[in-house]
Amino acid sequence: MKNLHYYLHELIFPTILFMCLGGMTWAVRGCSGFGGSNGCLFAGITIAVAWWFLSYTPGKNHLRSYATGWVVLAMTLGIMFSGARGWMQWPSFFEGKLLTNYPKGEFVPIPKYYGYIWLFIAGVPWAGLGACFTAWCYSEKNMSVQRWSIRIASAILGGVVAHILFTYFPSVFLPLYDSIKDRYADFANNPNLRRLINDNWNALVHLGVYLGVLCGEIFLQNRRNVKLILTVGLVNGIGWALLQNWKWADDFWQNTNFNWWRCWESSGGISIGLAYGLAYFLVNQPENRDAWIKFYNSQSLSKNEISPANKISKKESVFGERLAFFITLFWGLLLSLRNGLKGWANIYLGNEDYWDKVLWFIAVPVLILGTISIILWIKNNKHKIEPSNPFPEYVFVIWFVLILQNFIAQLITGPHSNWSEFSFAVYYILLFGICGIIVYHYQYIKKVFQQS
Repeated sequence: MKNLHYYLHELIFPTILFMCLGGMTWAVRGCSGFGGSNGCLFAGITIAVAWWFLSYTPGKNHLRSYATGWVVLAMTLGIMFSGARGWMQWPSFFEGKLLTNYPKGEFVPIPKYYGYIWLFIAGVPWAGLGACFTAWCYSEKNMSVQRWSIRIASAILGGVVAHILFTYFPSVFLPLYDSIKDRYADFANNPNLRRLINDNWNALVHLGVYLGVLCGEIFLQNRRNVKLILTVGLVNGIGWALLQNWKWADDFWQNTNFNWWRCWESSGGISIGLAYGLAYFLVNQPENRDAWIKFYNSQSLSKNEISPANKISKKESVFGERLAFFITLFWGLLLSLRNGLKGWANIYLGNEDYWDKVLWFIAVPVLILGTISIILWIKNNKHKIEPSNPFPEYVFVIWFVLILQNFIAQLITGPHSNWSEFSFAVYYILLFGICGIIVYHYQYIKKVFQQS
């Protein structure tokens, strides 16, 4: 029983938090104003800040491998990059249809297992690229220019190899290619096949980058990074394949008019949250496990029991860490708010293109002036920040992100006269409540730890 509190705080609660945030942010990802990289930016910044908050230990910074502020930049960019592709051509596979011309209702029969294969291929890097970029924030050995070159070259090489394989072996990566080769060559009469080629190419290249980063970390013998990348990628790949885009929902709930596609996107986010929750436990536990078991069981600790001295940040590194953190936070949240306002305008005012231009006209100068202000603020206050506690604002940050992102979720969920939209609005409030309870609990724990 003495380990129960440890597993609750290192596995169960973090996983629930990531799953709730994933469920909300990925449901929003495909809504009005978002989609693609914009939607994944919304999800990425939220999950990344939650990871950072859980990992951060005020007064004893860097007790965990992935606690640095750079993780927020890395994970956000990785998840945002993964969203730069589509997935709309695969759901019909679960219905036994390879769509060739959707407006005319034309399709070719296809075995359902193609749906499982391609959702797995898509799901691995969709979550895994965030883990890949996060892995670059940690190394078991000092990183030289040569080792960084290996990392970057491995990622690029992985994508290039994937592109070459796709180009020269279309029968492997394009479903039923040998039997409908003439249709693949006739986009005028088979427009969906053009989209299928594009989606499959993007999925495979992203998978190539993911595998390239993985191979790079294996070569550099960063075992913890290998475990992080594999856990996130494989768990989400399997999860997405099993969910089947919720194509089974219409048969299960017959004659029910509901937004099952958003249910799929939300459950896809829950799958991503599960992947990051398991990875958090497997690779990001504190070094002195026995000491933390005592702490979670309300037993007193000595200072030397918790913090190895060589894990404290250097004064000169804190400036760059804070700069990367707050600029990422500012850009991610401001762009999310801009996209949310555009989505709200599209729902309630119409003329989305007009409001898109207006909001960019406002956002661009705010981004420029805000970035300059952040640089000056961090520079002027760098001597006041202790290396052992580089983010004294950590409580404000996590609550600001939670409240703002949930406000945006409510903003683009409507009108409430539509019962599907109303149901999701209530669903987001429920998820926010669960997240709030968990965050407040960890806020209390960190305060107790800091005082002790």
